[in-house]
Amino acid sequence: MRWTPTIAIVIALAGGCSAASGTDARPRIDPDVRAVARAGTLRVLVELRVPRDDPSALGNTQDEVLRRLAGTGARLARRYATAPLLALEIDAAALARLEEMRALVLRVRVDELSFPSESPPPRR
Repeated sequence: MRWTPTIAIVIALAGGCSAASGTDARPRIDPDVRAVARAGTLRVLVELRVPRDDPSALGNTQDEVLRRLAGTGARLARRYATAPLLALEIDAAALARLEEMRALVLRVRVDELSFPSESPPPRR
């Protein structure tokens, strides 16, 4: 009977690890993205799930995301050659499609400038 708690802990940890590494999780959508997308369009960064062991995976994943967004108000702003990202301008319909792309999309966040914390923003 002493082994029962140990076995339960091992099974729970193994299940948690497999769930965390799987592609079942819905993409994380920042709250600001949801709020603005309801009212119109906004520019976002889409973080992609890309296998690291395949050199052509980044381009293939970007192509597939763009293909699945066809027919929505999505517009490509920038395609990155070495980072698993796409910069897009999206509307509510495109956001809904991105949320369905569990195997391809990790996160959707607002594309905005971030200034270093030690210096003030540059003057215009």
